[in-house]
Amino acid sequence: MPSRLLAISMLGALASASMPSLSHAQLGKLTKKATGAAANAAGVPANPTNARYVKKIDMTSAQIAAVNRGMAKALEIGPATIKKWEKIQEAHDKAMADYEKKKQKYDACVESEKEKAQAKMDAANKRSDQAGERVQKSVDTTTIMAQAQAAQAAAERVRNGTATAADRQAIADFQKTMAGVQGNSNAMMAAAQDANAIQQAVADSIKQKCGGEPQPPTLGGGAGGGAGGAGGGAAPTSAAEEIRQEAAKAAGESEKEYQEEKEKAMGYALSHTQVQGGSDTSDDEAKAINNALAQTSDLVGQLNKANVPL
Repeated sequence: MPSRLLAISMLGALASASMPSLSHAQLGKLTKKATGAAANAAGVPANPTNARYVKKIDMTSAQIAAVNRGMAKALEIGPATIKKWEKIQEAHDKAMADYEKKKQKYDACVESEKEKAQAKMDAANKRSDQAGERVQKSVDTTTIMAQAQAAQAAAERVRNGTATAADRQAIADFQKTMAGVQGNSNAMMAAAQDANAIQQAVADSIKQKCGGEPQPPTLGGGAGGGAGGAGGGAAPTSAAEEIRQEAAKAAGESEKEYQEEKEKAMGYALSHTQVQGGSDTSDDEAKAINNALAQTSDLVGQLNKANVPL
């Protein structure tokens, strides 16, 4: 044997002698790892050790793909949207502090104007209450009805020319009673009008001296303004709402539909559900579902890592 070949043979023998032998278990792990890598390279997710195998699920691969589009959109816009809403919240807090100062000043002005007119208002209310009490006392339904019937009969006799002095007195008594009731009612109405006039004067004075009542800022609207709702819906009032609206829009679904589909897809993905092809689900659809669920699981992980609300 030539010297060069002899040297190579000796090196090979030394290398074999120095390497430990692999056990069956070790070989099995290496084989499984290689198989998983090959499957992933071919576009088929490797079966997790804790996979839950089923023959079908109540979602299609297209539905899961729509959810994934939404989640991908959330991942894309999430960090920037959160930063934007942090600024909106900061502006809102500043606007709210300014509003509270203005409201406190306005309330003090209103109380001052009310206090100035309080004595007049109390007097008007007292007159109205007293007039109301007099009306109640003057209205004795039984007495008035009896006087009315007597006066009606007396008036009939006056028309017939047979009236007596008592008949004329009955008519006079009824007229006097009704005049008293009417007088008390007029007094009560006058007192009520006085109270209303004082209230209107106070309102006018408040408007002139205190101005209009300050209104609190609205988060996302009056305090910086958020993006309009997806599909023309209500404007969002938080980063989570805006992200959810845009995600639903990317998925081509309503917010309610997207939320429901997303929860189902996440449930299947995080429980390591794997659909087996067969009579209930075609092989191609099972493969598409499993690939889509693998993407769902990956997106959930990325969203959590980026602190983007799901």
